[in-house]
Amino acid sequence: MNDDNIYSLKITLVGESTVGKSSIIYQFINKTFLENSFATIGCDKFSKTIKIKNNKILLNLWDSAGQERFKSLSPMFLKGSNIVILVYDITNAESFEKLENYWINVVKDNTENIILGIAGNKIDLYEKEKVNEEIGRKFAEKENGFFFNVSAKNYQSIEILIIQLATLYYDKYGFENDLKEYSFLTYDLISQDNNSFHNQSKFKNKKSCCN
Repeated sequence: MNDDNIYSLKITLVGESTVGKSSIIYQFINKTFLENSFATIGCDKFSKTIKIKNNKILLNLWDSAGQERFKSLSPMFLKGSNIVILVYDITNAESFEKLENYWINVVKDNTENIILGIAGNKIDLYEKEKVNEEIGRKFAEKENGFFFNVSAKNYQSIEILIIQLATLYYDKYGFENDLKEYSFLTYDLISQDNNSFHNQSKFKNKKSCCN
């Protein structure tokens, strides 16, 4: 492997508002739970570099808005995705129903050759569960996706979610070295500690779009 090569993957998280998409990304980038988050406006993009099987990979994580007034933008930011993660809140049955009845169709209509992840978030609130694990797993199986139970409060579960999906993509499709330049801040999971968002504003460490 040429150490100068850097491969890129676009990972888009979709689902209803308040299911925890922003918190999942924040946890993956910063290893910290986002206690107070604002609704995403349009979509935000964050980046982090990792290594998979001796390949240096730049993960571009797209945090999409789940609010009704922004749903018309979904096709635009889904285009070019390599991995899509459908996120629902296990304590909110409606958030899962929207995956089945709306979001999965948007994904199918606007992507191709993707790895699909289904993430049941907020398992730390298991006592309030409204959507059990079996239902999520059956949905993932039906859609040829991969199911994960996660908590945005737990870094390990989020790391497993994203790294495993990226590895699955590599195993199936390989990587293309098509990224030459990027102007946004990246984080290296392997070689350095992540900078704290408490010290550097979240809005300085992202590239916003669709506002």
